[in-house]
Amino acid sequence: MCRSVCARLSLLLTALLIACAGMVESDVVAFHRLQQTHQPVRYLFYELEDQRRSLEYKTYQDMVRAELSKHQYSEVKDISEADVIIAFNYGIDSGREKLETIPVFGQTGVSSSFTSGTITSSGSTASYSGTTTYNPTYGIVGTMTDSRTEYTRGLWLYMVDANELRTHNKVEIIYEGRVMSAGSSAQLAKVMPAMVTALFKEFPGKSGATRRASVPLQ
Repeated sequence: MCRSVCARLSLLLTALLIACAGMVESDVVAFHRLQQTHQPVRYLFYELEDQRRSLEYKTYQDMVRAELSKHQYSEVKDISEADVIIAFNYGIDSGREKLETIPVFGQTGVSSSFTSGTITSSGSTASYSGTTTYNPTYGIVGTMTDSRTEYTRGLWLYMVDANELRTHNKVEIIYEGRVMSAGSSAQLAKVMPAMVTALFKEFPGKSGATRRASVPLQ
């Protein structure tokens, strides 16, 4: 009985851990002056000097480009044709140690018992042979501490009014979005698809409101 219950409990916890490990939890906030109803927008990417030579940046740019296309944004190659100019950056810290308290499951007691047996008599004497079966209860019997390294990842995206830049040489930001996530993965490329998806999940969203987005790892 104990082995059966413990086995089922082990499978359940394993499934939960796998499910959690396969998700990226991100905090997303955006400040903007965009319309909630989607209208066709033409955009131009602005790349920093080091980004122009980076294959990593180009990979993330493709992810942003794919999400923008879902919201009627089309890319142009000349600023004279653009409605907005888009720039984005990203990063990951060196990590920090985090202590976690993990519950330990085990037998906490016995809920009931059942005894069965037989009585054998011979002349004036009798003998009894029986077996008692106990029904154990299970729960948290203690805790243990686990240490792991947690990394903070960030994605920042800005949109600038291209018309204001062309006509008045003025940089007017009309959208700034931020995605922050924390987890055990130090590989930014592994979690970036989920973070880009999180940014555009409710695009443009309510200005100034922070939301929690859960996106599966690809």
